Amino acid sequence: MEKYVDFPNLPQSVVTEAVMSGDKAEFLCELVNNYHINIFSPCPVKNICGAEKYHADMSVCHLGRNKFIVDENSSDLADSFGLSGAEVSLCGDISAENPKLNVCFLKDKIICNKNKTDEEIFNFCLREKIKILHTNQSYSACSTAVVGENAVITADSSIYELCRKNQIDVLKIREGYIRLDGYEYGFIGGCCGLIDRGLLVFSGDIRKHPDYENIRAFTKNYGVDTVPLGNNDLYDIGGILPVKEKN
Repeated sequence: MEKYVDFPNLPQSVVTEAVMSGDKAEFLCELVNNYHINIFSPCPVKNICGAEKYHADMSVCHLGRNKFIVDENSSDLADSFGLSGAEVSLCGDISAENPKLNVCFLKDKIICNKNKTDEEIFNFCLREKIKILHTNQSYSACSTAVVGENAVITADSSIYELCRKNQIDVLKIREGYIRLDGYEYGFIGGCCGLIDRGLLVFSGDIRKHPDYENIRAFTKNYGVDTVPLGNNDLYDIGGILPVKEKN
């Protein structure tokens, strides 16, 4: 038996389905073969030319349980979710300048740029009494690795300060050391995701990051192990979004 993950990014048991870019086959294959996760890959966002057009954190926003917002160009993905009982809304006009679904949910909070976030996300947060934390960083999901319901890792100074002011335990790491084609570097939230309550997997070898010991110590505080997918450098794939888990 399986069920939808209750809170975005925060599975409580073994993940059985996830959304992830299909652009880097080596990471996808390792997740499928070693962890037996059924992967859904979104279509490229039509208004984006860079590598991030394939990214899950640009195309899909999980609101919690069976509720999703999906880029209108990924209607096939929306249909797949709908067939398994999900409630799916479509979102248009996503672009690199206006990444409307790239928000970071914690259990009862959301980190986002209010000026660049889809209105339906705001309405959901108001209904569910989820605290909205504003940052000028438009790519909050990409910039933030979720470790627990009140614990994150980021290299972004604005998100770091925002978390500290709002009693979110946050580890600040240095920028860089994560690859993303066409850019100087990628981001920590874009190269990882929880696939179990205590298992944070990375697209690439997290042990190569210069802040690895601090990252490992921080995650251990929350009973979370860090696991690399392969031996290559970390690569920003737009995150691994858990959708369903064992019931």
